[in-house]
Amino acid sequence: MTFFYNLWYSNSLQYKLISLMLYPFSLLWIIIDKLKFLMIKPYTSHLKIICVGNINVGGTGKTPISIFIFKILKKMGHNPIFLTSGYKGKISKPCIANNDVILFGDEAIILKNIGPTVVSKNKLEGVKYIENLNSKKKIYDIIVMDDGLQNYSIGKDLCFLTVDRKSLFGNEFCLPSGPLRQSLNSCKKNINKIILTGNRNFKKNHNILKRDILNSYIKVDKVSVKKKYLAFSGLGNNVKFFNTLKRADYNIALTKEFKDHHNYKENEIADLIKLANENNLKLITTEKDIIKIPKKYHLKINCLKMKIEFDKQDLISLKSLLKNKLND
Repeated sequence: MTFFYNLWYSNSLQYKLISLMLYPFSLLWIIIDKLKFLMIKPYTSHLKIICVGNINVGGTGKTPISIFIFKILKKMGHNPIFLTSGYKGKISKPCIANNDVILFGDEAIILKNIGPTVVSKNKLEGVKYIENLNSKKKIYDIIVMDDGLQNYSIGKDLCFLTVDRKSLFGNEFCLPSGPLRQSLNSCKKNINKIILTGNRNFKKNHNILKRDILNSYIKVDKVSVKKKYLAFSGLGNNVKFFNTLKRADYNIALTKEFKDHHNYKENEIADLIKLANENNLKLITTEKDIIKIPKKYHLKINCLKMKIEFDKQDLISLKSLLKNKLND
């Protein structure tokens, strides 16, 4: 685990003391966030905007939830379009994503494989770009914005906060002494629902979770326990991926971690294949990682497809909320 992950989520006295030493900088972060909220007037689009975001640094399942909501909207007869920043991509101006992962980033390619996706570093410019696409003929009626709860320049019709049910909010401090990009009190005033993500075995209590919440879970395909794997990934939380595999009874003999949004070099893939062969192991990684690996290697690498499930009643509540908000 990284230093900051330990600092934010560990109960160690050492890390708690370091976190307290950094707290004055966290207060500065809170003040700046508050000033941005007060000074920026949000733009109101004629399109409905649904934001799926988080408050923690790192992955909390925003993209899978965005995809899940997108698919519900399609079944309801809507024509949604994704809007994402294309993190780590090289496109600066708003553009419709294609399959170039270097230009658009891995998350944009995952979204693009589900439905039309606009990538824009500036989300407000992205909203106006989509509006312009609609200027001659109405194509899209809803923007599903992957991330952006802390973007105050855009008015949203519906906001979901994704929270990993195991990590929750760590030590509950803002950056840098904690993992939060916004204070809990500030965030809870601007969201409609909290969506808990991750494994269903983790259950923790928190006062903010007394609000109405929706429970979602990760579902993965079962596999033969006879096979042994070398698991690798470049995520915000690689350990979470490895634990997901183990809970699904994958026999993980070795693991290899890379930095979040890592772009794989050919020699790195060759080294992974060699290491797996030497130990008689199968390679397995995530969908987010496989799209950054040349297709000529795909037959040698298993890709874990993770699906999202909701409790039955929570799914009904989610659909009802979408219907009510989109018909305003």
